[in-house]
Amino acid sequence: MGDVLARRRLLTSALARLHDRPDVDLPGVPGHVVASWRRSLARGVDPAAVSNRHHPDLDLDSRLVRCARPVIDQLAEQIADAPVCVVLTDDRARLLVRLDTTVAIGRAADDNRFAEGFGYDEGAVGTNGVGTVLESGRSVHVVGAEHFVEPLQSYACAGAPVRDPVTGRIEGVLDVSCRVEHSSPILHSLVTSAAARIQDALLHDRDAGQQAVFDLYTRVDARSRRPVLAVGRRMALANTALQTLLDPGDLAALTDHARFRMVRGPAVDDRLDLPSGVRVRVRGTAVTAGSAVAGLVAVVSVLREAAVGRAVAVPQPRPAPDPRPEPEPTTAGTGPAWRAAWTAAAEALRAGTPLLVTGEPGSGRRRLLADLDGAVHGPGRVVEIGPADDPVARVRDAGPSPLVVLADLDRWPGVPAGLPGALRGARLAATAADGARSGPGLLAAFRRTVTVPPLRNRSADLPALVTAVLAELAPGRDVRLSADAQRTLARHGWPGNVAELRDALDAALRRRPVGVLQVGDLPASCQSAPPGSLRRVDRAERDAIVAALRETDGNRAAAAAVLGVARSTLYRKIAQYRITA
Repeated sequence: MGDVLARRRLLTSALARLHDRPDVDLPGVPGHVVASWRRSLARGVDPAAVSNRHHPDLDLDSRLVRCARPVIDQLAEQIADAPVCVVLTDDRARLLVRLDTTVAIGRAADDNRFAEGFGYDEGAVGTNGVGTVLESGRSVHVVGAEHFVEPLQSYACAGAPVRDPVTGRIEGVLDVSCRVEHSSPILHSLVTSAAARIQDALLHDRDAGQQAVFDLYTRVDARSRRPVLAVGRRMALANTALQTLLDPGDLAALTDHARFRMVRGPAVDDRLDLPSGVRVRVRGTAVTAGSAVAGLVAVVSVLREAAVGRAVAVPQPRPAPDPRPEPEPTTAGTGPAWRAAWTAAAEALRAGTPLLVTGEPGSGRRRLLADLDGAVHGPGRVVEIGPADDPVARVRDAGPSPLVVLADLDRWPGVPAGLPGALRGARLAATAADGARSGPGLLAAFRRTVTVPPLRNRSADLPALVTAVLAELAPGRDVRLSADAQRTLARHGWPGNVAELRDALDAALRRRPVGVLQVGDLPASCQSAPPGSLRRVDRAERDAIVAALRETDGNRAAAAAVLGVARSTLYRKIAQYRITA
């Protein structure tokens, strides 16, 4: 007992000295504790209170939770004789699961807001067995007065990181907490072992497609010292050589491009200009599982550095130089797939080559043509004709040498009478849905095809797109997105592409015309990510749940009462619709 009291006095005295002199040496205090105390002090953590907040937007049915639950149950059974809480958090220190072995320890945890949905990062509650694990990247055992915040100094906690077994990234933290008098070094060993079992469960929780991508990636990486990238629909892997070769922005853009290309043919050999100015060559193979494309594995090499450097010579015939400057892609499109489409379309428009622009509805096909023609030939010379328009009259009234865009060519029933004659002297382009099969009478007029990537493959462009759309919708106004709202948009799948983004921001501006747009200002469709298209009745139910959560400031119990449903039903529906409101 004397040793325990002496230890507590030493730690209390050391922390008091640190408050007086942040640079003081603290002999006898573990290094990881001192480092955490200094971080807590620098971030202004209140040492007298637990000042964390609740996060209503957690995915309580995530892959991590599903893989961890059996391990958590087993760990709780192992230590059932001790009053402890077993906790799983996500990679932002937010509690996803808490399992108590006694009612008393659960009440104590509630008193300290150590409960589902609350955050326990160091910036909020100082040194602890969750936030300190995420800061240090390793397992820790924080006992008694090693906690920075006084209300937690009666407790001990042992935490270990749970890493993705493929990427090595920390996905969450497994923690066991109890009162100091019930603490034992064995808790640290138990939680570390349990975290390893969760990682093993994550390793085996892959579908056939993910496994096929991972298997090819490991083979290519093992036999090559070169940079290797692998992408699937829900995964991305980059070996150390690639991570050191490209900066994070370029790597994100390259990943987007790989996802865009993986469904467009069995082999890839592309030369790309990345946002930083680096030019790379990407050679790879699509991976299939059954009849479906599961991903792409590619080897990457640099052809030109970003600043000063010589491009690798690639022998090929070059056309005569065009004296006009090359039009730069719009600020809302810097990813390689968008840049490739822009460059190819610019070459066709300059040469007067009839151009077919394909892509998903709402992806920006018409905008690309209008912006490009304005940059090359000057604004106001684009005539857009739909399947229901009178093409002859529209072209006749357009003036000399317009760019005639046959919009939604795949929906045209045939070649309207008089159209070929009306198009003499006009420059020609068209848009069509990706993979559409239009009549040969119309397709025969085109000599080149460019594909615009969907918004889900342009994640690096999303912030710039948001800024550009807000500037168009609210010119001259001080309008911007909060960080949480930006993250919400980044998580959305955007089935309606840029057109859907524009509608979403327009709806948000109707709720908040100026200032910082919050998550609650976004339409309900942006705050959920259903796996497939929803029926009308499902959309109505989802919107009602989002409205109730907004009305109650994210309090799920209160929202369930407003809706007149059981709390368990509400939790199930939130998980079903992946609601983040």
